Amino acid sequence: MARGESDTTTARSERSAAKPKRPPVRQGVWPGAYPEYRRDDSMSLMRELVTHALDDGYAAAAARRGSNRTRSRRGMGATVLVLLVLGLLLTVAALQTRHSAPAVAKEKAELVVRIRNEAERNDTTRAQANSLQEEVTRLQNDLLASTVSGQDLRERLDALDVLAGTGRVEGPGLRLLIDDAPTDDVAGAQSGDGRILDIDLQQVVNGLWAAGAEAITVNGQRLTALTAIRGADKSITVDYRPLARPYVVEAIGNPDSLEARFTESPGGEWLFNLKAVHHIRLETKAVDKLTLPADSGSNLRYARTEGAQ
Repeated sequence: MARGESDTTTARSERSAAKPKRPPVRQGVWPGAYPEYRRDDSMSLMRELVTHALDDGYAAAAARRGSNRTRSRRGMGATVLVLLVLGLLLTVAALQTRHSAPAVAKEKAELVVRIRNEAERNDTTRAQANSLQEEVTRLQNDLLASTVSGQDLRERLDALDVLAGTGRVEGPGLRLLIDDAPTDDVAGAQSGDGRILDIDLQQVVNGLWAAGAEAITVNGQRLTALTAIRGADKSITVDYRPLARPYVVEAIGNPDSLEARFTESPGGEWLFNLKAVHHIRLETKAVDKLTLPADSGSNLRYARTEGAQ
């Protein structure tokens, strides 16, 4: 063997002896299990997926969810506590209401009795006032009839009494009976279409005034320039006195024209339209003689002697 070849062979043998032997790769073993050798970077994504199956974001979210569950349990406990307290308060309130119900019912009954007693007192006082007013009128007429100037003054007072409603009047006129529609003729028991309202009576009264009525009463209550017709819940009041159905409206006026002019007035058209559309009960009758009482609730507010400035 030549010298050069011997040196070369010796060098290769030395390098082979210095270099450790690579263990054999067994079948099915991951090549990267031998860290002393270079790994294949093309498999880094696969290794990342194997070694880190759960992303860091999911782990952080799971941690937050755990803290939120703790807070939600605390919130649920507070909600339950509030509901228990609220239930306790409602129970106490119900018990108090139940215990106080007899007292409330008794107080209500006493108020009803007081209202009825006061209403009876007012009726009695009103009747006494009417009687005294009639006596004053009689004495006044007797005194004024003794002189000619007194007779002229009495005629003026009579005319003013009619206009002011402070004196009883008699004469021919018109009587209207107005009532709610029968329940069978309306849409339902709760429907208010067939019920007479305060505005309906207001329209009727205004129509009678426009037709030339000189004096008007509603259920015996004399109307004046200061009379108010209002609705109070499901009832109608005249000067704050409740009216009962049916409503009887009487008006004194010219018997030859009062009824015809009322029919053509806006109030008459309103009333007859209610009868045609909402089926209210309506009866009209011409009366030869009506007697309308004075308004006992009228008070003299301003007065001055004749010729005074």
